[in-house]
Amino acid sequence: MSCEPLIQVENLSKCYEIYKKPFDRLKQFLKPSQRYYIPFWALQEINFSIYRGQSIGILGANGSGKSTLLQLISGILTPTTGKVVTRGKIAALIELGSGFNPEFTGLENIYLNATLLGLTQNELNQRLETIIAFADIGKHLNLPVKTYSSGMVLRLAFAVQIVVEPDILIIDEALAVGDAKFQLKCYKRLEQLKANGTTILLVSHATEAIRSFCDFALVLDKGLMVYQGEAKAATVKYLSLLFPEENQQSRATLPPQVAFNHQSYLLDLQKLDCHTFGVGGACLNHFEIKGLLEPNIMTSEQEITVIAEFTWDQKVLNTLFLDNNLEKNICLGIALADKKGVYVFGCNSFDKELQINCLKYNSCCLEFSFQSPILAEGDYFMTIAIAVGNLLHHIQLKWYDCAILLKFVKTNKNAFGVMGINYQVKLQKQEMADESITAVNL
Repeated sequence: MSCEPLIQVENLSKCYEIYKKPFDRLKQFLKPSQRYYIPFWALQEINFSIYRGQSIGILGANGSGKSTLLQLISGILTPTTGKVVTRGKIAALIELGSGFNPEFTGLENIYLNATLLGLTQNELNQRLETIIAFADIGKHLNLPVKTYSSGMVLRLAFAVQIVVEPDILIIDEALAVGDAKFQLKCYKRLEQLKANGTTILLVSHATEAIRSFCDFALVLDKGLMVYQGEAKAATVKYLSLLFPEENQQSRATLPPQVAFNHQSYLLDLQKLDCHTFGVGGACLNHFEIKGLLEPNIMTSEQEITVIAEFTWDQKVLNTLFLDNNLEKNICLGIALADKKGVYVFGCNSFDKELQINCLKYNSCCLEFSFQSPILAEGDYFMTIAIAVGNLLHHIQLKWYDCAILLKFVKTNKNAFGVMGINYQVKLQKQEMADESITAVNL
């Protein structure tokens, strides 16, 4: 990896001038010493560096400045203050279909886009079949782009950009448009580009994609960079902005029990060290895992029991019901994630249609029983969440992200990849080898 960054952002800010009336623009031009506009700072004092072969995620709510940042990096916009230094060829999927002429056919737009990206006629002719095969839009290739669906436009645009093999590739939510099969093909190609040294900037609201693909991430909030660092921690910061802990008055009413034995793990809530988020109004009082080999050692196919006790504030929940039209049902869920924060499995009381009337009661104790999966050896984290509503429409009250470290140790069951399965192999038939051939081989 080169010691010189491919993207260097220093004290970057972007201000837009908002005019109440069109005539104010003319007055501003004639009298620049006076202000006839309202300044809107889309970005303020952003600093970071990205090196060759790194992948960086950019997270933030709508209006946080993500797209403005990408446009500044790609050179579409000029900064108000600060600077962006880029090195190498840049390809960008910022606005779906940008750079396409809707009257041209797909094939004509391939030639147009490739030329804009710097490919010569000979280079394009050599790569044309690869582009067409990756886009896989069939007979539509010779029809005007204005007749395409958004997914077909994405296929064509992505195919051109990645075949160019840029030094820097910028993607702004474009992959969300594609179907599952095409997204899988895109991420495989992105992994290849990254391995070959392409630096990738990915803007997405899909936190799982950021956790699994990106080396690190930035979180923007109202034009400010509020976090820069490891991708999993960045997604938690992003979710905490979406679900701020507004109701801190709700505290645990029962003292947590702290003890260890050879087959039980009790979470010490007083020493809990994990990221949390949610609108508030509920808290965990007791959490215990039974059936472990050691206090935090788990093996494949163990019979595991998880016991969780939690309480909630009915006043807070009443307000949520009035404002959000939620079912008056509270839920607790658990999930297991790998070291990158990608979830392996999860279970919750909503999914089992267990009704807990949170206006009739104010505390509950749940017990989950399951057989541990066959996982690859390594470190995993358990997340605990309390929500209200139902499986399709709910609000997170309290989310304890990756609160418990569990170590999976290898047994006689192998996991090739992420997870193993139970299976049988039966020999159905075999035939004797030809004796003459066997003799020759010997």
